[in-house]
Amino acid sequence: MAGRNVILQMMVTIDGFVAGPDDEMDWIDNDPVMGESHFSLAEGADAAVIGHGVYNGMAQYWPQAAANPDAPNNEADFGKLMNEINKIVISTKPEDLQWTNCEQLLVTGELDLVRRITELKNEPGEYLLLYGGVRTAKTFVRHNLVDEYRLDVCPVALGAGKSLFPERTKLAFVRATPYESGAMTVVYRPAE
Repeated sequence: MAGRNVILQMMVTIDGFVAGPDDEMDWIDNDPVMGESHFSLAEGADAAVIGHGVYNGMAQYWPQAAANPDAPNNEADFGKLMNEINKIVISTKPEDLQWTNCEQLLVTGELDLVRRITELKNEPGEYLLLYGGVRTAKTFVRHNLVDEYRLDVCPVALGAGKSLFPERTKLAFVRATPYESGAMTVVYRPAE
């Protein structure tokens, strides 16, 4: 049985941070062509895997964007897709998930998370799309659960912040797609 890969998609600064020191995200580039790439990736996923902190922000934002025909770029369409996609929300305590198509993956800790995600990866299907947050993504990276990294590199340096990689990690380059805004998507896989 082939199983499913985990694709991690995150925005990063040119100096490798996924958030500022105080979780600032005001540096994110909203290039419309990059947005089309995000849409295609999400459209093909079996499910989005989301940490409970990121879930809270997404659950507040995307349903409103989906209902706004004047939303910039393709945000209304992406919001509709985010409403429809199956979402697996990782948490250590029970939550009442109000957003559509959500299921909770209740874990007792990091090792339980690794076991449960390994079980999900072993199920048949295409791929699971990991949106994070930072702590969840670092756990996936630390335990070699990520099969492909899709890093959207924004042309800004913060000088300090929260890193995606908890330790030295060797990656194999797959491809890079530049955008007019100066951002680019860089795809890597774990090095053999």
